[in-house]
Amino acid sequence: MPRLGVGADARTSRLQYKGPFRGARLLVRYAPEDAVRLAGEQLAEQGFVLRDDEFDRRLQQQGSPWRAVAAEMGDAKRSNRTFWTGLIADELPFPLPRSLQHSIPPTLVVAAARPTGDGTSELVVYPHASRAGDPQHAFAAAPRIHAAIDAMTRMATDASALVSHETLRGIRNDGCPASQDVVRDMLGWR
Repeated sequence: MPRLGVGADARTSRLQYKGPFRGARLLVRYAPEDAVRLAGEQLAEQGFVLRDDEFDRRLQQQGSPWRAVAAEMGDAKRSNRTFWTGLIADELPFPLPRSLQHSIPPTLVVAAARPTGDGTSELVVYPHASRAGDPQHAFAAAPRIHAAIDAMTRMATDASALVSHETLRGIRNDGCPASQDVVRDMLGWR
């Protein structure tokens, strides 16, 4: 469990690099369910909380080939810091006590996998910042997302299941559950 909080209590050190968000597309020799489970476990290891919104079940009911999980962290209200807290926190040359660390703004990560037809699965992991919360620190969860993706890649490599890995700097709205349209329409994420 991360030392800087979990879920809505997630915080970040002011000294840590915060961005930008990047996702990944992995081609793995796992069943889609196993690929999504691996992604969910690694996101949880980094302090994300898996949403209990039946996202995967709703995709299946629509006849989608995708399996998916959504995980989130952060809190909009806590991330909007006051001027004085920011002034004090940004000027100190040492790590801050927990009460003065910056709360992470709301962040959602979707991991979705589908079979490719040749015994492999395409696993897409992509983060989405919320409009709520402190816009200056909107990408504060980036180090945790990168750590989770690195762990997924490492575990698939160690199991000789990784076929390819591609870093995503953006994602098209092509029906993938990790795309902005699906996240907005099915999960209500803004």
